[in-house]
Amino acid sequence: MLPKNIIHLIELLASHARRTPGYTGKLVAKSGDFYVRLKDGRGITVSRAVKVTQKLSDHWPADLPWPSDIPRPAPHPTQETAP
Repeated sequence: MLPKNIIHLIELLASHARRTPGYTGKLVAKSGDFYVRLKDGRGITVSRAVKVTQKLSDHWPADLPWPSDIPRPAPHPTQETAP
């Protein structure tokens, strides 16, 4: 998963949930500066990208379409929406 895709997903979810991207990034990555670091062009490990993308997929609201140009991992069935 590319950082730009994660940024886009965080921004979509944040807008939908009426939160800031920074706060949404904190919820999905458990790091207060995660979104800012990505926006600043800092790297992300493959492992962390996979975990964050999975968490986004697991908590993605049913009434918000996942972008068709971004591969979505199958959500875990026991997860609820919006982190």
